[in-house]
Amino acid sequence: MITENHTRKVSRCTSALLAASMLLSYAPSAHAHGTLNLYGKNAIAGKKGVLTLTIPHGCGAGMSTTKIVMKLGKTWRKAKPKAVAGWDSSVRRSASGRWILTWTATAGGLSNTDSGDFPIAVSWPKKPGIYNTPTAQYCGTQLMYWKDPFNSAADGSGGYPATYPVPRVKVRAKA
Repeated sequence: MITENHTRKVSRCTSALLAASMLLSYAPSAHAHGTLNLYGKNAIAGKKGVLTLTIPHGCGAGMSTTKIVMKLGKTWRKAKPKAVAGWDSSVRRSASGRWILTWTATAGGLSNTDSGDFPIAVSWPKKPGIYNTPTAQYCGTQLMYWKDPFNSAADGSGGYPATYPVPRVKVRAKA
């Protein structure tokens, strides 16, 4: 026997499910984010190494990454992008001494469903510490600027971060 109380509960449950589905339909699509990888090696102060910027996907349904710009502080002694198929790269030093690395897609870019690695030959800063690497990711005219130093860095394992955390790397002291 269906009671009036039971009917109200079913109605409230149905309303809650409808509201939740509406919220999900308006949720933003996953946006790209930059992470830094050392692939099992440590960054040692004053030494040379390879730092890899990983972009796990484009900027939303059908939006490919077409350009990436990364900045390294003036304490970095060397930074040179390694070759990546389908991308041109350049590096320059700004008047303030910062390194500015740019990758520009030559054919199609990084699709929303693909991941891309952008390795950089570096000479690590001489002092140990945590170093931020503000990174701009362009999908056509859309810009994702990963520069917020006050939030946890994206680690590539979770969903879209609520903010735009700056990619960072820990440089360790010499042994």
